[in-house]
Amino acid sequence: MAGSQAQKSHGRGPAWLKQAETGVHIDVRPMLAAGEDPLLAVLAKANDIGHGGFLVIDAPFNPKPLRRVLAGQGYSSFGEEVEPRHWRISLCRDGLGAGAEDEGGDGDDGTPKWREGDEIHIDVRGLEPPLPMLAILRLIRGLPHSATVIVHHEREPRFLLPELAEIGWQLEQIQGDPGEVRLRLTRAEK
Repeated sequence: MAGSQAQKSHGRGPAWLKQAETGVHIDVRPMLAAGEDPLLAVLAKANDIGHGGFLVIDAPFNPKPLRRVLAGQGYSSFGEEVEPRHWRISLCRDGLGAGAEDEGGDGDDGTPKWREGDEIHIDVRGLEPPLPMLAILRLIRGLPHSATVIVHHEREPRFLLPELAEIGWQLEQIQGDPGEVRLRLTRAEK
């Protein structure tokens, strides 16, 4: 369904990702294999979960339309391909509804994206240059003026700086995990 590349989670994803494993699980693969539509079963489970609760869906593909529907119900989501034809979508009913579009989930370029508070995160570790720069620029082009993007990178992106300046963004290196270069991107002050 989506053209995302396989992404294994190596410490990637939103802060709530590990906690989501304690939530309600539904595996829709057997339903789909039997020719059944799992939408009503998923929505019934999703409706029973209160604010701050979690839902984990196992599917044979990345169900972006379903993720958009659940985003409308206040769910943020994070998806990853566990193995070929097995996607795990973790959802948190946090009222933010991020995850199925540019500000969350996996983009068509396979980069994990998620929202934490007012910040949009993108993890470009493991991508060969110039793919990290292209993924970052693609993400920020459509964002509102007040957006803040946190980039998880494995090296300082020297060639990104002039590109950001040209489109009115600035970069600040912030504290990250060991072996990670973490950057905060914001609109440049005029």
